Amino acid sequence: MEEKEIIGLLRHKRHDWMNQIQLIQGYASLGKHDRLMDLLETVKAESEEERRLLNTEADEFSLWLLTFNWSYQSFRLTYSLEQGLDLSSHDQTLAAYGRRMMEIMEKYKDKDELYEGTVTLYRGGQGALGLSWEWDGRFPDPDSVLESLQDEGFVASIYDRKELSIEMTIE
Repeated sequence: MEEKEIIGLLRHKRHDWMNQIQLIQGYASLGKHDRLMDLLETVKAESEEERRLLNTEADEFSLWLLTFNWSYQSFRLTYSLEQGLDLSSHDQTLAAYGRRMMEIMEKYKDKDELYEGTVTLYRGGQGALGLSWEWDGRFPDPDSVLESLQDEGFVASIYDRKELSIEMTIE
């Protein structure tokens, strides 16, 4: 990673933290204790997931996930990892699959839609790594996005033209 990329990453991270701090200050100044406590729990949970991600030994994939929301304008992603995952042997594969999935989704997105997603990483059977992607957002041509994803080996399904589910297993 080059210095400019590192500085860009730090700028984005600082911006996100400042947004959260401003929300905390706002709730505190308005006396909205319940909302303040909910936000603090959310920040704490996000920080815990980030810690888990950074401890996976998968630098390329971790960086891709950490910068995802800044890289894809029409997509927002949160992630959840099973405790103690070691992704080091799958690092480049995970990053490549993630990028390819997003190339396909970018091709079939509605330009006016914001797609919100979650990815869950977990230990599958017999040492396999499982990833479950869930996306909410309307796809103008759901059959084409499904066909393209399936042609690339992804196991995908869409419900009501707006709930896309993608399952991946890496041995």
